Amino acid sequence: MDAVLVIDQDLVTGAVRTLSLNTLTAYRNGLPLKWHNAELAIYLVYIFGEINKCNIIFTASSISPDILSIAGGKGRAAFCLSPASPPNREKRKTTDYSNYPLTTHGEMLLALVQSRISSYPHRTVSMQFFETVARYGDFFKIRNDCIMPTLEPMVGVWCVWSHHPFFLRLIIC
Repeated sequence: MDAVLVIDQDLVTGAVRTLSLNTLTAYRNGLPLKWHNAELAIYLVYIFGEINKCNIIFTASSISPDILSIAGGKGRAAFCLSPASPPNREKRKTTDYSNYPLTTHGEMLLALVQSRISSYPHRTVSMQFFETVARYGDFFKIRNDCIMPTLEPMVGVWCVWSHHPFFLRLIIC
């Protein structure tokens, strides 16, 4: 996937986005999924962020001339189209990033949380879900509304997860 990404970023982005969003939407709508398809959709969300970390691309956005799309950025920039010139540290803390449009990875993570696929009855799927959301904790800084739907199954079903670093990071945030 890395090699194809270098040649045709839009092809990889489109394929990964389409497969994961279609699968997560199907589950959210109550359609039956095989466990390996559910796990693959979650894994694609995970790996999408990993491959984009190495491929930072700045593109002008048609939304506003002062907003850039930063694919593969770090922190909040990986998940939303933030201002081209980042505000100072104090202003960054008070800025409501949920008002900015999501990047492709942000859209995929939002769909992942909203699908409630963490309740899938196969342990491998729920483990992959928790691994993915733990890996991208900065997403929850821009989408606070996703914290509770993520924590509820983590604490409710998997009491073991209350000691997971992701859970502890969310409490600190």
